[in-house]
Amino acid sequence: MLPDTLRRLEFEKVLERVFDHISSDGARQKLRSRGFARHPAELEEWKAQCDEAIRLQLGFSPLPDGPLRDLREDVNLASIGGVLEPTVLLSLMDTLRTHRRIFLFFEGLISEEEQYPKMFQYARRILPQRHLEERIEEVVADDGEIRNSASVKLASIRRSIQSSEAAIRRKIDSYLNDRLLADVLQESLVTMRSDRFVIPVKAEHKRRVPGMVHDRSASGNTLYIEPMALVEMNNELRELRSEEQQEIYRILLELSGKIGEEKEAILNNQELATHLFMLFGLGKFALAINGNLPQTASGRIILKKARHPLLDPQTVVPMDMDFGGEAKILVITGPNTGGKTVALKNLGLACLMHQYGLPIAAQSGSVLPYFEDIFADIGDEQSIEQSLSTFSSHMTNIVQILKRAGENSLVLLDELGAGTDPQEGAALARSILIELKQRGSMVFATSHYSEIKEFALTEAGYENASVEFDVETLSPTFRLLMGVPGSSNAFSISRKLGMPESILQRADHFLEGQSAQLDELLSLLEKQRTEGERALEETKREKAQAQEMREELQRKLDRLDQQREKMIEQAKDEARELLFTTQEEARSIMKELRALRSGVDFQAMEKLQQRLSKAGERLRKKKKKRQITHKPPISLIEGEAIYIPHLQASGRVISPVDENGNFRAMVGIIKMSLNLQDVQKTEEEPSYTKSSKRGDMEVAVVQTSLDLRGKDVETARMELDRFLAQAITSHPPKLEIIHGKGTGVLRSFVLEYLKKNEYVDEYRLGGYYEGGDGVTIVKLK
Repeated sequence: MLPDTLRRLEFEKVLERVFDHISSDGARQKLRSRGFARHPAELEEWKAQCDEAIRLQLGFSPLPDGPLRDLREDVNLASIGGVLEPTVLLSLMDTLRTHRRIFLFFEGLISEEEQYPKMFQYARRILPQRHLEERIEEVVADDGEIRNSASVKLASIRRSIQSSEAAIRRKIDSYLNDRLLADVLQESLVTMRSDRFVIPVKAEHKRRVPGMVHDRSASGNTLYIEPMALVEMNNELRELRSEEQQEIYRILLELSGKIGEEKEAILNNQELATHLFMLFGLGKFALAINGNLPQTASGRIILKKARHPLLDPQTVVPMDMDFGGEAKILVITGPNTGGKTVALKNLGLACLMHQYGLPIAAQSGSVLPYFEDIFADIGDEQSIEQSLSTFSSHMTNIVQILKRAGENSLVLLDELGAGTDPQEGAALARSILIELKQRGSMVFATSHYSEIKEFALTEAGYENASVEFDVETLSPTFRLLMGVPGSSNAFSISRKLGMPESILQRADHFLEGQSAQLDELLSLLEKQRTEGERALEETKREKAQAQEMREELQRKLDRLDQQREKMIEQAKDEARELLFTTQEEARSIMKELRALRSGVDFQAMEKLQQRLSKAGERLRKKKKKRQITHKPPISLIEGEAIYIPHLQASGRVISPVDENGNFRAMVGIIKMSLNLQDVQKTEEEPSYTKSSKRGDMEVAVVQTSLDLRGKDVETARMELDRFLAQAITSHPPKLEIIHGKGTGVLRSFVLEYLKKNEYVDEYRLGGYYEGGDGVTIVKLK
């Protein structure tokens, strides 16, 4: 791409905006150096990688951030025997840690590898250097000092240094505390000169402290003397410090050598991490501008709600465009300052960003071609006083474009033919467009010449467009209208600004009839189109509001259905709990009855029989004929009898019905919440038992056969619960459960149910005369 094209379309500013979202200098440099795609396959690969980075951040989280310093110079130095400074080692450690964190980030997403194969292709090749991280951390402290833990020898030397310093300080303290030397010392403090401990002595008393003079004060009144008794001790301390520096050098040399040995792995990790940082930076940029990656299609441009990425998305007017196929030249016409140049720049910048593999500020579904080159002649000077220089500048640019433009080029020409005689400019513009069309270039040209839009209307391969202009506000709306040639609106604008009507009428006579009629027709068409679009937008808004109301109503209905299902499940759970409690009580009574059989204690048996009758009353009620309404009741009053079909149980209302149809009812010994939709009125509570007398004891007559054919598993479970609960209170010798043969699902359920029931002693499939495989015979304990 020509540098002038990039400058005119402000591409560098867009790159700087992208760089704001990339935290690594190396990743920024990598993006800048890769340049524009050199062929379509390369562009598609870049877009595929960027797409994964965008989706990964939308679905999960951003790549772990951290320092990613350029390590090449330091690692190369270490590989040839150089020694790295402690601060460099700390920086290198932080970068190695970033490599490892990136690797672990993708390890945590291993189940998503099929969704992001290109990201994992880079991440999997990272080889974390954890051992180097740990060794650097063991050697170098956060402040850049070498730790005692760096080596056993270093720790030993430093202990000796501490002991030597302590001995010297004790010796110096003896001087400072000596009363005979009180008038000799300038002040009672210890100090250092030339890395040796000294004491400050008044110059006139220097002979009273034998030793070596290392320094004197600026005034000359104080001498810094190393007493002879300290010379040997200071020598020893100096040797220890020299040993310390030698050991530190050895440690750093050894550690640098290990880093040099891993040069290839470290630099490979750095390259992979830098690439991932670059891609995730592009993903952040896409999210920041609410952008998308356009599809690539030859000879077709579709932009959906395209925006300039540098402008405020809250104020900018998005642009729609659908162009291509047989048409290769788009002529955008309309008045000056009507927004044509903005549309041209927006399109050109979108194409440049696409060629660079960047997301564009447009909705998903946008389509752009791959161009081998993009040219732009967009001038900023539009002053009439500079018309000559403007025309010369435009022509100079266009001459250069004509030298290079070819079949797969995009050419953007702003105000083609302007700045000179209108008739000559229009003729020159038409000739330039014809030349570029013959070369196969795709051209977008702006103009306000009527001759150009008339030419585009009549010639094949050309198409007109205009930028909508609001005559009422005298400002462009920046909406691109495809297929609609623009009107200059010169008369309308002048009339709006207060130009006398007589002058406008005279000017109208000066125009050639056909040209005036064309402008008048275009103005009328534009007005009708604007009114039609407004009506369409109003219809769309009303439709959207209606749809929103329907969706809200559906959500309310869904919530009611969920509440109803929840209430049904709650009622089922409560019914099962009641059944379980009754069964437990019946089992207890039966055990006591069996225990009393041998003793025949009639009084005790009578009491147990009464308990048994009461316990079974809830489950032995036999259903009588009811008069039930075919619709849910409109209202109920407290004490009224009800029947709950989905529980096959009766109850009574114990609370008033609220405005939503909810109320409380007593079903057996259970209080539950119901809705009018769940119940039916009944004249009489259902009864499940009838009794006969034997002696003085009331004995329940229990059904010994249960037919489950045609029922689903859940219904069969409830009926089995009820059936066995009734049976265990009278303990018949044999029970018969009819489930049929069919698919075998119901039979399998019955057998599994009986297997887990603690009251069942044994069970088997029926014999030949009992119904065969369609019947199960049960014996209770």
